[in-house]
Amino acid sequence: MAIKITAVCLATAMLLTACGGLPPAKVQDAHIHSEDAIASPGSIPPPVQIAPSLPKPRATARAETYSVVVNNVRVQELLFALARDAKLNVDIHPGVTGSVTLNAIDQTLPQLLTRISRQVDMRYEVDGPNLIVMRDTPFLRNYRIDYLNMTRISTSQLGISSQVAT
Repeated sequence: MAIKITAVCLATAMLLTACGGLPPAKVQDAHIHSEDAIASPGSIPPPVQIAPSLPKPRATARAETYSVVVNNVRVQELLFALARDAKLNVDIHPGVTGSVTLNAIDQTLPQLLTRISRQVDMRYEVDGPNLIVMRDTPFLRNYRIDYLNMTRISTSQLGISSQVAT
């Protein structure tokens, strides 16, 4: 019993004196000091009393709609007629062929072109005043993607220990 009490007293004495004999840790120059973290009382800006008002919304021009009713019409003729009515320049690739049957009432030009492209092997692009129609073939397109500029380094270690006893 006396050995247990002596061991406990010895451990307690070691714990109490272990931290007391060390010098205080040296603070580096780059360390944030508490005086730097506390801002002066006058540095908080006053709350905003009057919020800026947003401009009143303006009505946008309604997209022009077209009604098209065709039965078994060559796609080139239909596209020329649509471009003429929409006052667009049109470029049609010679590989775009086929006939279209369509009944569309009060639809915009992009809606009509999408419906036509489902019937005929074509894709289109509207570039300002130009309508470009081409065959639906694979094409190359570059997209800009903003990735985070970071590096990850990882290491792993696997160990297996086994012992076979006889």
